[in-house]
Amino acid sequence: MITKKRILAALLAAPAALVVAAPAHAQVSGSIATASPVRVVDASKAFSAAQQQIQTTYKAAFEQINARRQAAQKEAEPLLAQLDTNKDKKVDDNELKAAQAAKNPVLDKITALQNAANTDVQKLSNPAARAELFAIESILRQYEAAQLRVVTARKVGVILSPEVFMYAPDSADISDAITAELDKSVPTVSIQPPADWQPARETLAMQQQLAQIEQIRAYQAAAQQQRAGAAPAAPAPAAPAGAKKPAEPR
Repeated sequence: MITKKRILAALLAAPAALVVAAPAHAQVSGSIATASPVRVVDASKAFSAAQQQIQTTYKAAFEQINARRQAAQKEAEPLLAQLDTNKDKKVDDNELKAAQAAKNPVLDKITALQNAANTDVQKLSNPAARAELFAIESILRQYEAAQLRVVTARKVGVILSPEVFMYAPDSADISDAITAELDKSVPTVSIQPPADWQPARETLAMQQQLAQIEQIRAYQAAAQQQRAGAAPAAPAPAAPAGAKKPAEPR
């Protein structure tokens, strides 16, 4: 028997795990499809809305986190300067190795400073992280029903995670279809967990995967911005006769 708990665990299990399983030795009827639960959650309206609500609700906490990180960086600057023996305003590998070999006490001071800052940041970020976890778990509770509707409509017999496929046509991926079903049934979720609520292990794993996706997006955006800044500016086209000059920025 496939229980809700087992299906939730299967969403984040090993790549070869079956999300829709058939009885042992039974012939599987229907098509084989693939789906990525993390993609489904990331693309859902409910998760996007929850993210926006978290940004608003915990705006003050995020500002405190940024301020604490900046303060830690400022505190570290004079310590790092002591390790910068060639005075090029950066600590390279050779300088770091020399400090480690000499057991420079500055290294311990920097480590203590970083640990203190990380502890403060963790405390400040816990409420927002807990709110996000509650939103994720609320979405995952609706995943099974949304998936079942897609499976029934498309006559799918087996769903495998994308990693096990050597080749599959785009039509085999039903992630977008599951997202669409989720958007219909749960367009929004709460970000206010009960006081005694604790996230499931699978929810914590999902949050980590979603954070990785966000990091990749940030890296891609930064790389694109860097490429755009390095590219030579194209000459502005000549304004047609009688055209008005654009307004100056205020």
